[in-house]
Amino acid sequence: MASLPLDTLKRIYDAIAEKGWANLSLSDVAQVTEMDLATLRGHLSSKYDLIGQLNRQIDAEVLNEVGSVDPDDPARDRLFEVMMARFDALEPFKDALGVMAMAARSDLHLAAKTRRSIEQSMGWMLEAAGLNSGGWKGTFRRNGLALVYVRTSLVWLKDETEDLSSTMKTMDQALSDAERWANSVEGGNVGGGLGQLRERMQSMADKVRSRSSGGGQRYRDEPDDSEASEPA
Repeated sequence: MASLPLDTLKRIYDAIAEKGWANLSLSDVAQVTEMDLATLRGHLSSKYDLIGQLNRQIDAEVLNEVGSVDPDDPARDRLFEVMMARFDALEPFKDALGVMAMAARSDLHLAAKTRRSIEQSMGWMLEAAGLNSGGWKGTFRRNGLALVYVRTSLVWLKDETEDLSSTMKTMDQALSDAERWANSVEGGNVGGGLGQLRERMQSMADKVRSRSSGGGQRYRDEPDDSEASEPA
């Protein structure tokens, strides 16, 4: 599938914020992008492809932004820089991602596609931070960083501070927790580290499944940060 540029994706995601995910049709997408359906088919097989389209473009933006990190910096500092650059790049899409996070409560396909796309992107974020994303350790790191991303994004979606101080605080704490899990693996306690990660991810998934659909309500109106699914 041919990639859609960021400015085109911005128009589409603005339409998602306005109409809601469930109400957005491919005809709506064609209209806001000023394409006919035949041309749009060359970019999308369904509207769910918009998730991967955005994440791939954001990956590229972050990789261009951070350039080469200093390998002498601690891994946690490198990851912090990379992940905050990602949230900066996602800022124009924030409202739409909040709407999609709400929609993923009842749209299991949206939730699954989002999760897979995030895990793929986290591999690139690890590489941008100078960390190997391959092998069984890479799998552990990708899953762990995906959890860091989801945990932080729940705060980011509601963070209206100019310097994203709440987001940075949550990111720092989440990376600290992930560092402890990583140390469990490096220290030989692979089962314990993976077990903690599985339990945490299962807990978050159970919370999402236990809630009813949010309908057309905006994510930022929700009182509990832990009750929505992850954004794209």
